[in-house]
Amino acid sequence: MNAFISKNKLRAAMLSSASISIVVLLGQMLLLIKQPQEHRYIITVFVILLVCLFDWAMLVVIDHLYFHRSLGKLKRMIFVVAYFLLSIIAFFMAIEIGALVSLREPSLVNLPDNYVYRRALAGFIFSIIIFFIDYSVTLLEERERILLENERLLRENLKAKFETLRQQVNPHFLFNSLSTLKTMMYQNVEEAEEYIIHLSEIFRYSLQINHQEKVSLSEELNILEAYFFMLKSRFRENISFDIRIDEEHKNLYVPPFTLQIVAENCIKHNIVSKEKPLWIKVFSQAGRSIKISNNLQPKTSVEGSSQVGLANIEKRYKYLSGQHIEIVRNEETFDVIIPLISAK
Repeated sequence: MNAFISKNKLRAAMLSSASISIVVLLGQMLLLIKQPQEHRYIITVFVILLVCLFDWAMLVVIDHLYFHRSLGKLKRMIFVVAYFLLSIIAFFMAIEIGALVSLREPSLVNLPDNYVYRRALAGFIFSIIIFFIDYSVTLLEERERILLENERLLRENLKAKFETLRQQVNPHFLFNSLSTLKTMMYQNVEEAEEYIIHLSEIFRYSLQINHQEKVSLSEELNILEAYFFMLKSRFRENISFDIRIDEEHKNLYVPPFTLQIVAENCIKHNIVSKEKPLWIKVFSQAGRSIKISNNLQPKTSVEGSSQVGLANIEKRYKYLSGQHIEIVRNEETFDVIIPLISAK
């Protein structure tokens, strides 16, 4: 909202414009004191004051009715037109009254024919300037209010989507994990028990961070290692992992399950076999980011998903920090660069 001139500055500008007419009045009054025989100054003071006071009073009424209530466009236009019509009426009334005063005062008979007209016009112009400044202030305030409201609604909408995306992770992961566990129960019960322990760690972690928008990278790495154990139990020697993270990065933050989602994406889109073993590397980069890289050996067909994955992470980063993940794909590797978020 820095693009807008502040409300106080614009109000100050309006008051400054209003003070122009006051300065003119004071100037005329001083001249009248110095030259009491010049009764034309009385006319000037009277006419300008009459127009300005009337228009200022109307401005207060319009400001209250127009600017502080929710009105339709038609009613708003009616108020604006009414202000100008009443101002014009005040303008001509000031001319007539000023003319009558000048006729009753012998010393004013020789005034130029358009003298009163010019003075009334000056008062009218002052009042119109004040109105337009006040009107501009209000339009900017209303525009700022609408933008703030839209921003609030957008943020609430993004937050709702964020919650939906976060809830989508667990069912997808649970389905894959139970499918793996079902197979293991018939092959190695002891290993299946250890598999269940790591699975419970992941779901305990999921419950602990249920209402957190971001978690430390250190916590994420612990869960990633548990997840890698589960993958290793499933794919054996057909998959390998390498984690190298700088200590200074472990105190920074990422959205929950970011690393696991990227690892899941690697498994979902690539062949994992004895002939084509898959490797996944997680390591720190210069600056405040980490890279998750895997050798590229895409499947001919990809199993259906629940539309989570990298798009999920991108949307969560957009909500949390306005940052973006970076995806780099070449002939041999597929890299996902994850920015790290500060604690604030």
